Amino acid sequence: MKNLSRPRQIMIRLIVVNLVLLAASAIWYVAAPDSGSVAVAAAKNKAMLNMNLMADYPFDAATIGRETAVSPPLSSLLTDKDYQFVNAVPLSLGEARPWQKYGCAQDNCAHVTYYNYTDGGTINGIINLETNEVVGGWLDANARPSGSTYIVDKAMAIAAADPEVQATLGDIGEVDPAMVPMSGWLYDDDCRENWCVDLSFHSPAGDGRIYHVFVNMEQEIVARTFYTRGRANRSAAAALPPGQPYTNGCAEQYGWNVCWEMTANDGMNFRDATYNGTTIFSSIKIGQIEAWYPSWPGGYRDEVGFAASVPPFGGTQVNDLGDAFEVRQLFTEFTYWPNCICCYRYEEVIRFYADGSFEPRFVSHGPGCDDLSIYRPFWRIDLDLNGPNNDSVWLWQENQWVEVTSELEIYPFVDDLSPDGEKLATFDGNVSYRWHMQRTDPLGLDESRFFILQEKEGEGDGPIVTGPGDTFIPPRQWLDGDPVSGGNVVFWYVPLLHTKKGGPWWCMPDPDPDFSPCEAILRIETAGELTQPTAEEVAEATAQATPTVPPEPTATPAPTPTPRPIEGDTPEDIILNAGCGACHQIGSMGEGHKVGPDLSTIGTTAQTRMEGMSAEAYIHQSIVDPNAYIVGDCPNGPCIANIMPRDYSTRLAPEQIDTVVGYLLTLTGSGTDVAVIGESGDGANATPAPKAFPAPKMISSQSQKSTAGLAVQILLLTLVFLLSMFRLLKRPSEK
Repeated sequence: MKNLSRPRQIMIRLIVVNLVLLAASAIWYVAAPDSGSVAVAAAKNKAMLNMNLMADYPFDAATIGRETAVSPPLSSLLTDKDYQFVNAVPLSLGEARPWQKYGCAQDNCAHVTYYNYTDGGTINGIINLETNEVVGGWLDANARPSGSTYIVDKAMAIAAADPEVQATLGDIGEVDPAMVPMSGWLYDDDCRENWCVDLSFHSPAGDGRIYHVFVNMEQEIVARTFYTRGRANRSAAAALPPGQPYTNGCAEQYGWNVCWEMTANDGMNFRDATYNGTTIFSSIKIGQIEAWYPSWPGGYRDEVGFAASVPPFGGTQVNDLGDAFEVRQLFTEFTYWPNCICCYRYEEVIRFYADGSFEPRFVSHGPGCDDLSIYRPFWRIDLDLNGPNNDSVWLWQENQWVEVTSELEIYPFVDDLSPDGEKLATFDGNVSYRWHMQRTDPLGLDESRFFILQEKEGEGDGPIVTGPGDTFIPPRQWLDGDPVSGGNVVFWYVPLLHTKKGGPWWCMPDPDPDFSPCEAILRIETAGELTQPTAEEVAEATAQATPTVPPEPTATPAPTPTPRPIEGDTPEDIILNAGCGACHQIGSMGEGHKVGPDLSTIGTTAQTRMEGMSAEAYIHQSIVDPNAYIVGDCPNGPCIANIMPRDYSTRLAPEQIDTVVGYLLTLTGSGTDVAVIGESGDGANATPAPKAFPAPKMISSQSQKSTAGLAVQILLLTLVFLLSMFRLLKRPSEK
């Protein structure tokens, strides 16, 4: 450039500098992560979590987390560990009792939780907020904590970096979250054991579905993405304001004296209950509510409480029932229930009767995330008849009462009952109770698991952290053969509440306006001296338990173990009411990427599955006996036995099964498959299949980049240009 004039040299340099800056900006703009969008998405999730906080903390949780991490004895537990602060929550009066000698009482001590990425599980501490002393610390290898504001940033960053999530959601910051980040698990993935969090978003296609992103927090990957179906709004119930907050309190009625208090994550803790001056129990609370969806397969570990995924909704009700009173607390994930997808609504209730009996009750209002599911509330009952010791426990087994000498898990719990319909007996001196689960399921699917444990410090007496999904942990990990009867006994009661599609509607409040909550009732009633029944009483009870002729169905049936039929005459109605679309893609019905194989071409593939068996015979057998043939390849890996319901042979009429088989045979993938055949078989009179949901809009990540970043680049280029021009104009005659 020696032969060029000075102004031209400056102009060329200006052009080169601007081109270099422009190229660098383009590279940065394309390659750099859109941290602004991730921050926006994380902020949205945090805002939803903050909606759930129903009480003001007496401290700043993040500050407490930093302080306890460097204080003994917690600092020694955290040494050489890769850990993350999860949350800090105040302890209720009942939960603080194990640390009472350190000055812990109502709200003046906090439970601090960190996740241990090095070894798995949580590292926990208790800090006295008044003295800033860490008064306890322990490891829990089985714990899988819930979501919190402090883990959202990491979970969102992992999700935003995933190519499949980018292709579906585009700019993750522009998509509205559907739920708070939920602690979840997948039955057929590392997320069954690892700590995983489900991030859920409203479908960007605007079709009403929910897009789930399961984030493995330990492996820092997206484990799975899938959709759950949308639902039309229901006009029968408008969203209600939450009203007054929950109320801690005590009641003295009908001979009972009992107190209750809301906990952070273990629901309403009922404590210090006496009847006519005699101690009955010291604590009853719900540690978690496990929602299991066979279509994923997997689910959530919900918690109820003022810092939980499903917080209190409205005031605590104390209702006089004439011969009893009840304390009832509602928990709702969002205030616009029921018109929300994947929202949860529970009630924790205990009734106290004038004769000394009491009933822990749990109500699930749904609708949940999918058609078929099982809700499992984990009740912990610390029984203290006449005080904490000398409680004898007897189990009805093989037609006699047998003393429970060591820790035990009972399953099934609703069958093999005594002549008086009882399963368990407890007593201390002249204080005696009989236990059984009342049948409430119109399909006869009532069931629960029951655990009998010796009361020990650190086994649920303080805050309960949820465990790996579908393991009944806690309390199962504490079964170690310790003696029970004659000591201090704790019971864990986990009813299994099944949702259904098809009449009678139960625990799945569709269609509008029929609301049918499901309820589990544990009846604990006063009784006299325990005596063994006579042979005649056993024979009579056995005969009554097995009727030879099932009762006829009625329009409003009383609870009965007789399976109720699935309604529907057309393939569409039968398939939808039976819940098949929750697990399978079936032509234009159902959802793909779920637990079951795609049946869209089953009419062709069925005839190749089993040598010597026709397609019709194979499909029929797969419906009535789904474990007869397990297909090797499902959307997320090998197909799993015992996931598909095995009662279709009793709930579907032979004609309905033939109708479904006939429809599935038409699904050949040829492009001319019959959508849904009407009763006449005439395609012109066919009931149309529901339209397939439109594919999610493909949003270009380039076009969705933050305009703020682009503005900065333009500003820098403009500044360089103006400075260069200023220099050039200032020296016009320079050669």
